Amino acid sequence: MESTNRKKSKRIVIIITLLLLLSLALAACGNSNAGKPKPIDEEVDVCAGCNMTVMDNPFATQIVTNDGEYLKFDDIGCMAVYTYRNDPDGTAFVRDFYTDNWTEGEKALYASTEDIKTPMGSGFITFESQENLDEFLSQYNANEVTWSKILDIMKERKENSEGHGSM
Repeated sequence: MESTNRKKSKRIVIIITLLLLLSLALAACGNSNAGKPKPIDEEVDVCAGCNMTVMDNPFATQIVTNDGEYLKFDDIGCMAVYTYRNDPDGTAFVRDFYTDNWTEGEKALYASTEDIKTPMGSGFITFESQENLDEFLSQYNANEVTWSKILDIMKERKENSEGHGSM
C-alpha cells in the first residue's frame, strides 16, 4: 500500500512539474513581442508629444517603455521634446526613411534637412544604415546629426518658442 502511495505522489509531482514548465513556456511565448515596436494604427494612435494623429510613414517613432507602454510620435522632434522633458525608461525606435523598417534609436543614423517637410517641421530624418544615410545626403541638402544633437536642437527650439504655439 505504501508503495502505491509513493507512486501516486511521484506522478502528482511529475504532473505539477510539467504543468509549471508548460505555463512558463506559454508565458515566454506570449511576451515574444515585448520590447519591440508595434505597428502604427492611424485610426487610434495619437502622438504622445503633440496629440496629433500618428501616420504610418517614415517619420513615425515610438518609445517602448520598460513597463510595456508604447508611446508613439508623429515626428522625431516630438519624441525628442518628450524625451528631454520626461526622460522615459525604455527603448526608442525610429523608421528608416527609405525602407520604413523599425530600428533602435541608439543604432540609427540621422540627418537634418529643410528639403523634406516632416509632420511637425523638425526636419529630422532617420536611417537604419550608413548606405541609406549616404544616399540621402547625396540627394538632398542635408547634414548628418546625432541623437544628442537632435535633443539639444529641440530643447533650444522649444525653449525659444514657449508661448508661441509652435515646436
